Amino acid sequence: MFNKSYLKKNLHYFLEIYKKRPIKNNQSGMKIDHCFALFCFLKKIKPKHIIESGVWKGQTTWLIKEVLKNSEVFSVDIDLSNREVIYDDVKYLNKDITQYNWSKLDKNKTLIIFDDHVCFSKRLNFLKKNNFKHIIFDDNLPNHHISYYTPKMIYEKQYLIKKEFIKYSNIYRLIKFIIRYFKKEFTNNIKLDFNLQFIKITYPKKINKSLKKKFFLLRKKIKIYYEFPPIKKFDYEKRFKKILNNFNEEISNTYNVQKPIFNKNEIILSKELTNELNAQYSNICYINLN
Repeated sequence: MFNKSYLKKNLHYFLEIYKKRPIKNNQSGMKIDHCFALFCFLKKIKPKHIIESGVWKGQTTWLIKEVLKNSEVFSVDIDLSNREVIYDDVKYLNKDITQYNWSKLDKNKTLIIFDDHVCFSKRLNFLKKNNFKHIIFDDNLPNHHISYYTPKMIYEKQYLIKKEFIKYSNIYRLIKFIIRYFKKEFTNNIKLDFNLQFIKITYPKKINKSLKKKFFLLRKKIKIYYEFPPIKKFDYEKRFKKILNNFNEEISNTYNVQKPIFNKNEIILSKELTNELNAQYSNICYINLN
């Protein structure tokens, strides 16, 4: 969708906007890498209607309004209480995106931004029913790195392997685990590793025929699947420092990303923005469906 020269040129324009962002610490929301990706996608697609599923503090709503001032924006979140940025001309909805009637929107001119931490497999019926064409998925992590299906996994024909870590110091989660254990919820197919400080649970690959068929049909409908590249070289150890250190995980060779936009010494950012780069990149993608 984008060549490097286009992205390098547009980063300059993006940073002029991004330095004015209302929320300087958008922890748990989009940061510089993904905001730049969204900026480029919005300029390329130019949707008339935008539905963002997952609002958090409102940083992405602000960015949408900055890039496309005349688009109709629907901001959907089951909990809107975290908003720090609110607009009078944005339609805020407090139920799941599937609970609303979108039939009046021109689907060729509508973009959905999924940033709600919901398994993508649970969105497939909704997308098919409404015939949406343009989709952005934010937390598009590969297998072994997230507890639900992402477009990346489906597109690459991967079946989810879920991991769960429970520290002994987390009494609430530990008690829940003990109850589940004595209820025999953990079968022989589930691997339990008891460390001195934590329990690691690895769930086996699991997919039913119905879901497998839905994945196949989705892949057939995909015209474009595009993972936006990181601004600078992705640093796996910094991104997953906590889990690598706390749970003795090994560095994974399955976390594949696109080549960075800039080489090591081609761009110098402030310490604040460099820290944002280290904290996030997770293969944000755009999907165009038939």
